[in-house]
Amino acid sequence: MTAPPSIAAGELGINVVADASGRTRATSLRQCYPQRVTMPLRCDPDHPGAATLCVQSPSGGAFSDDDLRTTVQCAPGTHLHLTTQAATQVFAGSGPGARHRLSFSVRAGAVLEYYPGTVIPHADSTFCQRLDVDVARGGVYLGWEAVAAGRIAHGERFGYECYDSAFVVRVDGRPVGRDRQVIRPRTADTGGCLIEGDYLATFVAVAPGRTVDGLLDEVRRILTGRDDWHGGAGRLPADTGVFVRLGARHAPALQRARRSLFDAARAVLLPVNQSAAESSDK
Repeated sequence: MTAPPSIAAGELGINVVADASGRTRATSLRQCYPQRVTMPLRCDPDHPGAATLCVQSPSGGAFSDDDLRTTVQCAPGTHLHLTTQAATQVFAGSGPGARHRLSFSVRAGAVLEYYPGTVIPHADSTFCQRLDVDVARGGVYLGWEAVAAGRIAHGERFGYECYDSAFVVRVDGRPVGRDRQVIRPRTADTGGCLIEGDYLATFVAVAPGRTVDGLLDEVRRILTGRDDWHGGAGRLPADTGVFVRLGARHAPALQRARRSLFDAARAVLLPVNQSAAESSDK
């Protein structure tokens, strides 16, 4: 009898499928400390078949020798919300810096919404993240990423060593967009303040085969005329989606911006099945 493959420290692997009733269910789960997930929750009244998984970290944050790996595969017809229990505290240490590699696959007819908590780099810490998301034509991916200036309540602003985050968007395996942001506060000539406000965020909506004109117009409306956040939006190459980069002055504004952007994307790309929503309320 062949022994099952070992699970590496920091590994999280999730496969979801849609059952006969249209509900999203996990068929395979590989997890090892410090990454754990909850049982699937049903938290989306507009899409009652969707599942929500919350990634939990018993360690309380990411340490300088952590090497985390997250793999998610969404089969056709699934709808998965993936989030975290809280912000990710990044601790300083003698290691090379916390690292997180993520790989998402969204098949045709599937939806993946990824909105982790804000990354909070502590003084002298280093964080490196790489995300590869592959969306098949007919699939939808909504993603969010945010980083804080530091432990603001402790008086830390841009005291960390490095924040390095990059992602690649693929459609049916072919790269259509790349982005990377590297923040090294100590090498800046700005006195440590690299952005206006305490938070920097990225939102991306990938929907190959869909018309994104209406979504782009709505996103730009959300970003216009605000005092508590500011940013810009544009199309992903080949009209495969929308990309947003914004800065927020404080945490409540950041959360309002995230909700507004996700609500807009859902309204355009994920129209509500009214009969299903009503039946879930009964």
